[in-house]
Amino acid sequence: MPVELEYGEVSAVDFKNCRIRVRLDERDGVQSYWLHVPQRNTQGTQRRPLMPELGEQVAVLLDADGVGGVFLGGVYSTAEPPPVVDQDTDYVRFSDGTLVTYDREAHVLAVDCVGATTLKCALGLSVETGAPVVVKAPSAFLEIPQVALTGDLVVDGNIHATGTIMDDGGNSNHHSH
Repeated sequence: MPVELEYGEVSAVDFKNCRIRVRLDERDGVQSYWLHVPQRNTQGTQRRPLMPELGEQVAVLLDADGVGGVFLGGVYSTAEPPPVVDQDTDYVRFSDGTLVTYDREAHVLAVDCVGATTLKCALGLSVETGAPVVVKAPSAFLEIPQVALTGDLVVDGNIHATGTIMDDGGNSNHHSH
């Protein structure tokens, strides 16, 4: 059965069944039948279907009669060029503006989220870095029953505490005998 490579614009998206319809350039804008969108994983490892968006320029393989076919992928053009052409940078920009990039030459992973970011771990979280950690925020709240610090603690500002402050080393200059 001969197949034809054709190009067009996504005109309908069916997320539930992982299908799209395409307005075909070479067929005077005729809309295709529903075409399956292949996925990377569909069994043990699963993820949200990776679907093209409405209006996206795509390539499809169609039967000679144009009834059956499959989506091949999105197609960049001079009107819609790739956002990054650096071979060392992986880049994902979501439609809300959130951006995730990885520059393998510089070894830098960057996440720029326009909303909140949540990291949840069932067993624990370990952060190790070879350089100082900088946290910039208007304030921070820690809900931790006990904190153990190893090393020096430097505070530039006031300390406000409720409860007692114990000095096990005997180095407090505010104690009485």
